[in-house]
Amino acid sequence: MTYGIYLAVALILYNVVLYVLGESMNQTLGLVTWVIMAVGIYLCQKSYRDTELGGYIDYSKALGFGVAIMLFAGVLNALYSVILMKVDPSLMEQIRIMQEEALMQQGLSDDQIEAAGEMMNKFQSPLLIVISSLFTFAFIGFIISLVTSIFIKRKADENAFDEAMGEVKSEE
Repeated sequence: MTYGIYLAVALILYNVVLYVLGESMNQTLGLVTWVIMAVGIYLCQKSYRDTELGGYIDYSKALGFGVAIMLFAGVLNALYSVILMKVDPSLMEQIRIMQEEALMQQGLSDDQIEAAGEMMNKFQSPLLIVISSLFTFAFIGFIISLVTSIFIKRKADENAFDEAMGEVKSEE
């Protein structure tokens, strides 16, 4: 949970900076969020391996730990999102406009865009935002952890004792 809090704080602080600068809808700057998540998961996995597990962790445990970090960060990020949308309801309107523009670029008719807009409005309740955020963060955590766990895994050398004893016997 502690590692998830660290990652959530980093993500929330970055989002607050974007919001204050009026760039919260900037998709290019939104990609930095992915970098923050990847670096955060990697650093948290490494710290967990080195401080809690004596320097060793297998791939599956690192993967699960990465997903757990993101799941907890997702809870805190969802709460931040709900609070932000209550403080600034115009954000939902900006998101709706952005989505409508994307649908227009795909060549959808006005009726299709209107129907999609009505469907999007149904999914803008705080509960659904929290649930979708949890699933999204868990999935992203899984994808990122698939990669970072490759670099984090480190197995204990089970033969190290036997090798050391063999060296001692060979010196005699």
